[in-house]
Amino acid sequence: MAPNRRAQAIALMFTGLTLANVLGVPLGTALGQVAGWRATFWVVTLIGLGAAGALAVCLPKHIEMRESSILREFNVLKNPQVLMVLGISVLASASLFSVFTYITPILEDVTGFSPHAVTLVLLLFGLGLTVGSTLGGKLADWKLLRSLLTFLVSIIVVQAIFAATMHAAIPAMITIFVWGVLAFAIVPPLQMLIVNRASDAPNLASTLNQGAFNLGNATGAWLGGMTIGAGAALSALPWVGVVMACGAFGLTLLSASLDRRARRGSIGQAV
Repeated sequence: MAPNRRAQAIALMFTGLTLANVLGVPLGTALGQVAGWRATFWVVTLIGLGAAGALAVCLPKHIEMRESSILREFNVLKNPQVLMVLGISVLASASLFSVFTYITPILEDVTGFSPHAVTLVLLLFGLGLTVGSTLGGKLADWKLLRSLLTFLVSIIVVQAIFAATMHAAIPAMITIFVWGVLAFAIVPPLQMLIVNRASDAPNLASTLNQGAFNLGNATGAWLGGMTIGAGAALSALPWVGVVMACGAFGLTLLSASLDRRARRGSIGQAV
C-alpha cells in the first residue's frame, strides 16, 4: 500500500475481527442463553474447522516472503520503543477487558436490561467497533501519534462517564456505542506504530503486538475479577479501565517524547 494508506489497509484487515464481534458476540450470547454456554464453544469449533478448510483451499501454494531469521528478528526486543508500544497495547486492551468481560452482569444487574436486550446492546457495541476501526485507520494515516493520544484521552473520559450512565438504559447504550468506536479506533494506530518501530522484524513485531493485546485481555479480566472479589461493586469496574487507559496514555506520551528527541538528535548530527 502507499505510505499514506497503510493504516487504512490495516483497518480493513481488522474489519474481519470487528464484524466477528458484531455478529459473533450477540449470537454467541443468545445461543448460550438458549442452549447453554457449552453450545457456543461447539459452534466456535465448527467455525474454526471451516476457516481452516477455507484457508487450505483458497490460499496460494507459494507465497513470496522476504527471507529472515526468527532469532535475528528477536533482536527487535532490544529496542525500548518497540517494548513501549507493546506495553501500550497491553494497557489499552486491559482497559477494555477489565470492564467488557463483565458487561453482561453490568447490563443486567446495574442497568436493568433483560438477557434479550443485552444481546442487542452487544450488537450495538460491535457496530461501534467496526466504525472505530475504519476511523482509526483514516486518522492514523493523517497523524499517527496525535490520533492515538486523542483516542486514549477519549477512552479515559468515556469510561469515567460510563460509571455514571450504566445506571440508565438510553445513556448506557449511547456510551457503550461510543466506547466501542474508541476501543477499536486505537488498533490500527498501534499496529502501524509497531510496524514502523520494528521495521527490521515486521512479521515478529506484528505477532507480538497481537500477543500483547491478548495479554491485556487476560490481565484486564483478572483485574476486574480481583476488584469484584475484593468487594467492590460492578459500577466500580470502569474506574479500573480508566487507570489502565491513563497508563497507556502516559506510556504513549513518553514514547512520543523519546521519538521527538531522537529526531532532533539525528537532525543535529546531519547538520
